[in-house]
Amino acid sequence: MGIGLGKLGGRFMTSSSKKLGVIAVLCLVGLGTITLATPAEARSRITLRVCNRTSDVVLVASSYIPVGGSDWRNKGWTRVRAGGCDDIFTTDNRTFYARAEVKGDSDQYWGSDIKQCVEYPGPYDFYTGSDDTTCPEGEPAEFTTFHSDGRSVYVWNLDP
Repeated sequence: MGIGLGKLGGRFMTSSSKKLGVIAVLCLVGLGTITLATPAEARSRITLRVCNRTSDVVLVASSYIPVGGSDWRNKGWTRVRAGGCDDIFTTDNRTFYARAEVKGDSDQYWGSDIKQCVEYPGPYDFYTGSDDTTCPEGEPAEFTTFHSDGRSVYVWNLDP
């Protein structure tokens, strides 16, 4: 003997309680849809996290397109303590560039495949267009090109 139409737990459901039940189910489905949409939106943003595995303080320079932007932001120098990890920037562009160097010793650095602009001693913060091929400010230095696979946090480990 199952639950008959219009019965719930041995009680008859009125048309008002049926409507409330339908509304409650629709609200729960709607909340589920909102909850499911939020992580997808968050995944489109990528944060560069630098983990300094050395015993020295390092400084990080970066070149990236800010969320919702179209020009490249060139920024330096973000300090990362020895043994620490810090979030450097957030972007929605899967390609970005960074350079790290030991504080006070620019000959000890991480960066290898592309020249980007830096300013010494810094700090600096300026924008360039996507078609700019020269350093409008500062001087060129070796950066590493990163291509994210879409993870929300891209970790760059700096090993000694």
